[in-house]
Amino acid sequence: MADLPSLTPEQIARLVPQARATEQVGSGGQKLVFRTTIDDQQYALKFAKVPTSEFAEVEDFSATDIALRAKREVETMRDCDSPYVVKLGPIGLCFATVDDQQLVYFTEEYVAGADLRNLFRANGPLCVSDVAKLGRQIGSAIKSLWDLGKIHRDIKPANIMRRDSTGDFVLLDAGLAFDIDGESISAAPVGTPAYFSPEQFEFSNRRTVLDFRSDLFALGVTMYYLVTGQHPFWSSGDNSAALYSKITNHMPSPPNSLVSTIPEALNDVILRLLGKSPHLRYRRCDQLIDALQGL
Repeated sequence: MADLPSLTPEQIARLVPQARATEQVGSGGQKLVFRTTIDDQQYALKFAKVPTSEFAEVEDFSATDIALRAKREVETMRDCDSPYVVKLGPIGLCFATVDDQQLVYFTEEYVAGADLRNLFRANGPLCVSDVAKLGRQIGSAIKSLWDLGKIHRDIKPANIMRRDSTGDFVLLDAGLAFDIDGESISAAPVGTPAYFSPEQFEFSNRRTVLDFRSDLFALGVTMYYLVTGQHPFWSSGDNSAALYSKITNHMPSPPNSLVSTIPEALNDVILRLLGKSPHLRYRRCDQLIDALQGL
């Protein structure tokens, strides 16, 4: 994994002079994240550092894996018009060298709220109506991405924000998105294995086996975890082989066997999303959204 960049407020001000009141608000994966104000609007300003070892393999660090993933993330935010996918900000993908650090950076919409991993840690499981809303809105986001020929491949609580203002859910971090018609930028399986679909392990055949239903599986895992408080496939102490075996062979206990107040309709939706084969899940995202409307 790449090291995080090391940047001072003065360096950021020289690099992005239009940004004001820049404040670090987090870090995750390969990015350092700042909240900043541009033209009286708040945005997230994200920086990633290209490792020297990776940069040494190419003539131009814009061709490195990290830069290419950032490019795909920026393109996805720019092209996707879903209200449930984070939007690109006024600064698109840029490259810079700061104190011998090769950096890529861009802005995106600043979502005031908490990601679902931290929300769960603070408050415990979500209520039924919130999980149903999550399924509808992230299901809509998956549909919008698939309309562009893209699969997110890393849907999980940490990549979903809940807006403080509306309670709506927003999908983040499309840097690992797989473009069905585009050039692959991954030489190995990517994402978070605990949220992989069974077919996501078949990396060598990804162009023929992966479609939006892989993202639906990850959404099902997320909904199961957030409504029951238990992950359907992972337990403390499991190794990667045990996780793989459970995802590909084991059907978890029905959610309402763990939490009796979960209605049968939501129980059925989650179990259908967790179907081992794509054809056992929903054929269209609209079917999922319709199934959750009454909840």
